[in-house]
Amino acid sequence: MLAGVVVGKFFFDKKPVKSEDQPVSAINTPEPIPTGGGEDQHDMEDVELDEYLLTKKIFSVFVEEKVFRIHGLTVGQFAERLGVKQRVVTQVLEKLSGHSFKELINIYRIKYAVEKIEEGYLDKYTLDALGRDAGFSSRITFFNVFKREVGMCPKEYRKQYENIAA
Repeated sequence: MLAGVVVGKFFFDKKPVKSEDQPVSAINTPEPIPTGGGEDQHDMEDVELDEYLLTKKIFSVFVEEKVFRIHGLTVGQFAERLGVKQRVVTQVLEKLSGHSFKELINIYRIKYAVEKIEEGYLDKYTLDALGRDAGFSSRITFFNVFKREVGMCPKEYRKQYENIAA
């Protein structure tokens, strides 16, 4: 159960920003992992421990190593980096976050882009450069995913952020 809470607090909420009371980095905590019943509780505890350790490893690679910034990263390459089967990674991500690998990669890319915008990245670089730096291979994909996740395009977000920060 703890694994869902630990990783869950790091996933983006998909609601658009509409006021200063609702920051872009709002957190969406998924439901805790159901433990199920069963006669062999010891086996279930082992599964939960394995899932918890894999969850920590996934989080470490996603956030600390920032692998989401790698262009063209596949779930197979990610699973190989973790040393587990692709199927296992896919199942754990779906169970804990409710997102597919691709969705999760894009969520982290947009979170990274939002942080960069708020740090003033666009004072020196273009939106195209920001999209590439975040890991997107195309401008169109960057803009579409940004708008879907944040509720507005990157330029509008920058303008709104600067108005709120002023």
